[in-house]
Amino acid sequence: MDLKAWVTPQEKQFFDELEAEAENVLNGAKALRAMFDDFAHVAEHRKRIKEIEHRGDEIVHHIYDALNRSFVTPLAKEDLGGLASKLDDVLDYINATATRLAIYEVDTPTKPMVDFADVILKSVEQLRKGTAAMRDREGRDAVIACTIEVNRLENVADDLLTSALADLIRGKDPIQIIKFKEIYETLETITDRCEDVANILEDIVVKGR
Repeated sequence: MDLKAWVTPQEKQFFDELEAEAENVLNGAKALRAMFDDFAHVAEHRKRIKEIEHRGDEIVHHIYDALNRSFVTPLAKEDLGGLASKLDDVLDYINATATRLAIYEVDTPTKPMVDFADVILKSVEQLRKGTAAMRDREGRDAVIACTIEVNRLENVADDLLTSALADLIRGKDPIQIIKFKEIYETLETITDRCEDVANILEDIVVKGR
């Protein structure tokens, strides 16, 4: 049975809002990647990411407000609220990364930083696809495929962090080691938060079987 067959217009708003939030998170991931391509203008990119993060907060607030006012929702309220919250966490850590890059006055991005940004962008693209597919029960397999790919990418990020830290400790500048270690770990945490979103998506479609 297609969810569209029984979801009312009022309930449809939740899917619309969640898709809008996932799209906004994707905008944040794209902005982070663009920052590494245009590192001479970190301040401008940081401002753009902050604006996206604020937009994300507005969407989440709207979702929570709608949940509090609704007696009937297309999915369990805890699932809808949890998904909104975890998507927002991804964006919060993207913003945290941009902030650290700015305040630590990183002159040039390292290859691991760029590689992390690529993995993050791919992960968030999968989350956006999975969130959109969740609207339709026939899209269950598509959701699962997205979650599997996000989990794979999180493992890639784990390996990337291990390699990046191993290279980092060979350096001679202790201050740079501290700064870059924190940036690398924050970047890897973004993929952990992506995996959190994927786990909720998987739980939702499994419960809907």
